[in-house]
Amino acid sequence: MKRKQAKAELVRYIETIRDNEGHAVVDISLGEDVTRYDPLSLNGQRDLNGDIYDYIDAQTNVIPAEVPLRVRFHGEFAEGEPEEIKQMMHHHYVMKSFDIAWDVMANFRKILLFTLFGAAMIAIYLTFALIGKDVFMTEILSVVGSFSLWEAADAFLLERPHLRRERKNNDQCLNEIVEFVPRSEGPAEQTAKNTSENTAKNASKAISQNTSKP
Repeated sequence: MKRKQAKAELVRYIETIRDNEGHAVVDISLGEDVTRYDPLSLNGQRDLNGDIYDYIDAQTNVIPAEVPLRVRFHGEFAEGEPEEIKQMMHHHYVMKSFDIAWDVMANFRKILLFTLFGAAMIAIYLTFALIGKDVFMTEILSVVGSFSLWEAADAFLLERPHLRRERKNNDQCLNEIVEFVPRSEGPAEQTAKNTSENTAKNASKAISQNTSKP
C-alpha cells in the first residue's frame, strides 16, 4: 500500500513540474553566490561546476527516461555565455555517453569470459568425477566453476540493468532543452507562468472529457 502511495505521489510530482509541452522542467538559480564553472577547468576543457551536474542528476533521477527535460538557468548572463554553457553541457553528456559505452562493453566481456571459463571448469570437473580422479582436485574445479558462473550471473542480472538505466538517463540529459531566464523575470514570475500553464492544461483536459461524454 505504501509503495502504491509513493508511486502515486511521484506521478503527481512529475505532473506539477511538466510544462504545457510535456517537458519536465528543472529550474536552476545561478546567482552571484554560485560558482558557475569548475575552477580547475581551463581553455578547451572549461566546464560547469560539478555541483550543477550533480543537482541536475538529483532532480531528474526520479523522472522516467521517456519524459523530455527542459533545464532553465535563472541569473544574469554575459553576451555569448548562454551558448557557451549549452556547448559545455552537450560536451559533458557526450563524454559521459562514451564512458558508459565503455562500461557496457566491459560488462559484456566480463559476462562472456566468466561464463566460458565457468562452463569449462564445470565440464572438467564432471569429466574428472566420472573417471574417478582426485576428489580434492575435482572439488576445487567445482568451486572455481561455480564462482565464475555466479560472477557472470551477477554481472548480467545486477550490473547490466544499472548500466542500461544510466545510459537512458544520460541520453535524456543529452537531448534536454536548455533555456536561460534573466534574473529580472525572477523565480516568482516563472513559477506563476508555470502554474498558469498547468492550470490551462488541466482545464483543457476537463473540457475535452466533458464534451466526449454522451
